[in-house]
Amino acid sequence: MINVFRPFSEKITDILTIESLTRDVHLKPIHSHNDYWRKRPFFDALLYGCTSIEGDVWKFHKDYTVTDTVTESTSRFIRDQVYVGHNQVHLKSENTLEALYLRPLYRMLESANKRYSEPIMSMPSKKFGVFFNSPELTLNLWLDLKTEGVETYLALKQQLKMFMDKGYLAYYNVSEASFVDGPVAITLTGDVPWTFLEEEEKSVDSRQVFLDCPLEQFIGADEKTRRKYRKFCLFASASLEHLLGNEDFKSSLSQDFSEAQKSRLKQSFDAAHALGIKTRVWGGVDWPIHVRDMHWKSLWGLGCDLINADDLEAAANMF
Repeated sequence: MINVFRPFSEKITDILTIESLTRDVHLKPIHSHNDYWRKRPFFDALLYGCTSIEGDVWKFHKDYTVTDTVTESTSRFIRDQVYVGHNQVHLKSENTLEALYLRPLYRMLESANKRYSEPIMSMPSKKFGVFFNSPELTLNLWLDLKTEGVETYLALKQQLKMFMDKGYLAYYNVSEASFVDGPVAITLTGDVPWTFLEEEEKSVDSRQVFLDCPLEQFIGADEKTRRKYRKFCLFASASLEHLLGNEDFKSSLSQDFSEAQKSRLKQSFDAAHALGIKTRVWGGVDWPIHVRDMHWKSLWGLGCDLINADDLEAAANMF
C-alpha cells in the first residue's frame, strides 16, 4: 500500500487551505470534467465552487518505463500506483491519484475535523467537509476507471482505506440497506466491475463506493433493475447522443434543444429522480460557445443535477 503519510513537499498546493480556497465561494452544480487538465487539479475546482470533480485513473499489471526520444527523459510507472490522465500515451509518472487528489483532500479533511479537548455544542455526527461556508455538504469525487475494472477497484480500495478509517466517506450500510452521508462520496465510472461489487457486497457490512449507472436505460427499466440502481448509485449519467439519439444529437449541435428533445431529456431526468438518483450529461457541445451556454441553461432548467463543464470559469459565471 502507498504510504500517504510520508512528509509532504512544500509546494504551494500543499499549503492551500479550506479557508483560502472556499471561503465566500458560492457552491454550484458544476462537474469539473477531466479535472486533471487544469493548471491546479482539484484546487481550481474548489476555487470555482464545483461540488463534483472527475479524474481518469489507470492501474497497470506490471512496472514499465517510457523514454521521451526528444528530451531523453525517462518516466517509470509502477504497478502498485494509480495514475491520473486522459490516455496512456500522455500519462506523467508524477501525476498519481495520491499526489493530485487524495493527499490534499485528506489534509483538508484532517484540518476541518480538528481534535477538540472539549465537546462543541451541536457538533454533528457527520464529519466536516471541504467547503468553508457549508462544511456539511458532500464533495462528489468521480473516478473514471480506464484500466481493467476489478484490479483498478482493488487498488483504489487500498488507497481509500485511510478515508474509510476516519469516517470521511459516504457509504452504503449493507445490513440496514441505507445510505450514510459523509464529507466525500466516491462514484466509479468507466470500466465499473458491477458483477464483482455485487458479489463482494454479500460478505461485507458496508460499501464505500457508488457506481455510475446508465441514465439512458432508466425509461422503461424493470423493477429489478430499478432496485439495483437505487442501491448502488448516487448518480446516473449518459452522453447527450445516447439520450437524444444520433440524428437529434446532430441537429442540436448548432442550436438549442427543440421542445421534443427537451421533453425526452426531462423524461430521463424525472425517471432517475423518482429513484432518488441525481443526473449528469456528458459529451455535449463545447463549441460554438453560445450553443454550449444555451444547452447548459436548458439542461439545468430541465432538471439535470450536474452541469458537465470543461471551462469552469464560464460555468461558474453562468451559475
